[in-house]
Amino acid sequence: MSANAWRIALVTGGGTGIGRGIALALARRGGAVALVGRRQEPLTATAAELRTLGQAALSIAADLSDPDAWPRLIEQVHSAWGPIDTLVHNAGILAGGALLDQSTATVQACGTTNFTAPLVLTRLLLPDLIAQRGRVVLVGSTTSFVPLPYLALYGATKAGLHHFGAALRHELTPLGIGLLIAYPPATATAMTAPMAARTQADTGRQPTLATPEQIGETIVRALAQGKREAVWWGGEHLLRICYRLAPQLVERLLFAQRRRFQAMVGSGAGVTTGAGDGTL
Repeated sequence: MSANAWRIALVTGGGTGIGRGIALALARRGGAVALVGRRQEPLTATAAELRTLGQAALSIAADLSDPDAWPRLIEQVHSAWGPIDTLVHNAGILAGGALLDQSTATVQACGTTNFTAPLVLTRLLLPDLIAQRGRVVLVGSTTSFVPLPYLALYGATKAGLHHFGAALRHELTPLGIGLLIAYPPATATAMTAPMAARTQADTGRQPTLATPEQIGETIVRALAQGKREAVWWGGEHLLRICYRLAPQLVERLLFAQRRRFQAMVGSGAGVTTGAGDGTL
């Protein structure tokens, strides 16, 4: 499928953050975009932005931690527009802090939203994607590769998502379906704002954050180019390389910094719509 051939995209977590950035980039390339998120207000606002670009937009309020919502949101898109050719898995729950502080409900919501929902939605939409020779985007994380302190729950879901995408590519490629996994750096969003504030208080400097629009544009550009990965050179990618080359050394360094990470990520769960979660 060429860059100007996509017609209908479904973007989870599309109302804010990186999801909004991706949706805008898709609309600028002529695609109609269905936005999925928990809160109607940001979905409506982003849908209005897409329409100012001359593209159709559909806002669907749905909680992806509820399995009953998955077939319903697909049916809404089908009823409005027909088959989907671009599927973007961007929504997620950032569960930071000690595992002892995580409730069972948080563990279940994080696992379902970050991991199970992308798997099942992809399976449900495979007939569309096969017929349209479509594309799938998974928004990953540095924690897909590097086990960061006090992000065990979140990191496990992102590592699973990375493995799912890498393995599924063997099935999708022969069917003419492209699969892109993106690993964004820390991005300026509502989700990362508390972490950035804690980091600034701890270090005395304001962390450098990418904008959601920049990240969304880069992801969609990589998608149009048929790339397998979208990565950003910087601290997060360097950490990934160092861990691959010298895992024991990096683990010792991270252990020494574990209290800093604990203070940075806080405790409990925060809901994000794909805000970029690299180390600050």
